[in-house]
Amino acid sequence: MILTGGAVALRLTNIAFRVFICGQLGDSGMGLYQLIFSIFSLAVTACTSGVSLAVTRLVAEGNGVRPSVGRCMVLALLISGLAGLVLWCGSGWIAAILLGSPEAARPIRLLVPGLSCMAVCACVKGYFLAVRNTALPAAGELLEQVFTIGAGMLLMSRMTPLDALMLGSTLGEASSCLLLGLCFLCTVRRNPGGRAGKGRVATRKVLHIAAPVLCGNFVRSTLNSTENLLVPRGLKQYGAGAAGSLAQYGIMQGMVMPILLFPASFITPLCSLFIPELAERAASGQQKSIQRMARLAMRLTLLFSFIVTTLLIVFAEPLCNLFFNNTQAGVLLRIMAPIVPLMYLDSIVDGMLKGLDQQVSTLKYNFSDSLLRVLFIAVLLPVFGMKAYVFVLFFSEIFNASLSIHRLLKVTDLTVDVVDWVLLPAVTGALLYYFLSFLTALI
Repeated sequence: MILTGGAVALRLTNIAFRVFICGQLGDSGMGLYQLIFSIFSLAVTACTSGVSLAVTRLVAEGNGVRPSVGRCMVLALLISGLAGLVLWCGSGWIAAILLGSPEAARPIRLLVPGLSCMAVCACVKGYFLAVRNTALPAAGELLEQVFTIGAGMLLMSRMTPLDALMLGSTLGEASSCLLLGLCFLCTVRRNPGGRAGKGRVATRKVLHIAAPVLCGNFVRSTLNSTENLLVPRGLKQYGAGAAGSLAQYGIMQGMVMPILLFPASFITPLCSLFIPELAERAASGQQKSIQRMARLAMRLTLLFSFIVTTLLIVFAEPLCNLFFNNTQAGVLLRIMAPIVPLMYLDSIVDGMLKGLDQQVSTLKYNFSDSLLRVLFIAVLLPVFGMKAYVFVLFFSEIFNASLSIHRLLKVTDLTVDVVDWVLLPAVTGALLYYFLSFLTALI
C-alpha cells in the first residue's frame, strides 16, 4: 500500500508536470526532450540495472547487509563514473549526429552528475525492499519528484526551459540520494548485524545476479534508444517533415504512454516486492507457496488490467483533452488501450521471474523483443508511418509477454485457468464498457 500510494502520487505529479512541459516546449520540443532522455537512459541502465536486484536478492537470501550493499555500490559507482565520462565527452557528437540538434549537448551534460546519485539510490533501495521497508524508497522518490519539478520551474527564468528541466532532474536525484543514504547509515548503525548471514559476499555471486540483468537491460536500452532515434526519422521519411515527425513522436511517448502506464502504479510495486518474497520461498523450497503467489498475482493483474482497458477506451479523448488538449493523443490512446492486459501482466511476470533466479531468461526475451522492434521500425515506418509504429508496439508486447508467461508457468509448474484468469476478467471489462457507454449516451 505504501509503494502503491507513492507510485500513484509520482505518476499524477509526473502527468501534471508533463502538461506544464508541453506548454513550455511544444510538441516538437517534447519530442527532443524524450530523445535526450532515451540516450540518457543508456547511462542510467548501466549504473542501476542489476545492482538493486543483487542487493535485494543477497540480503533476502541471508547474506550480510554491509558486504552485500558495499560490493554492489562499488560496482555501481564504477560503472556510473565510466558512463558519465562517456556522456560528458561525447555530448557534442550525440547532440549533433544522433539527435540532429546541437543545442541538446548542454542539457545532456547537465544530466551527468545525477548518475552517481542514481547508483547509490539503486543499492540502498534494494536493501530497503529486501527488509520490507517500503516507506523510505517511496519517500525518496517523492522527494526527488518534488525537487525535480520545483527546481525545474524556478530555474526556467534564468536559463532555457530544456536546460532548466535537466538541471532540475539532477538536483532531484541528489536530494533523494542524500535522504536515502542518511537513512541507510542510521539503520545500519542501529542494527550493525543486519539480517543474519555470512560476513562476506563473493564478487562472483554479485555478478551472477547483476551481470545478466545489467547486460540484458543495457542491450535492450541500447536497442530502445536506437528505436527512439529511428521513429522520428522513419516518420520523416514517410512524409511528416522534421517538426511533424518530432511532434508525432512526442505525442505518443510524451502524452499517450504516460496515461497508458499511469494505472500500472497500483500494481507495479508488487514487482519489487515479489523479488525478496519469491527469493526466500525458492531458497527454502516452498513450491506450493510460490504457486499460490503466482496464481493470485496473475488473476488479480488481469482483472485490474481489463477494467483499465475499458476505462481508457471509453474516456480516451476526454482524458487527453483534459491533460494535453490534444485530440490526436486521444485517438492513439484508444487504439493502444487493448494491449494493457498483456503490458501489465508482463511487468508482474518479469518481477516474479527475477525473484526465481530466472534473470538470464528475461535477458534473452528482452533482447529478442528489442531487436525485432528495431528491425520492424527501420523497415516499416518509412512505408506505413504511425500505423506501423502502433503495430510494432502491439507485436512487441504480445511477443515478450508470451515468452515470459510461458517461462513462469514452466518454472512454477503452474497450470493456466483460462476461465478464472482470462474469461471472467474479459467479461467484466465488456460489461463495464456497455454500462459506461449507456451512461455516456444518456449524459
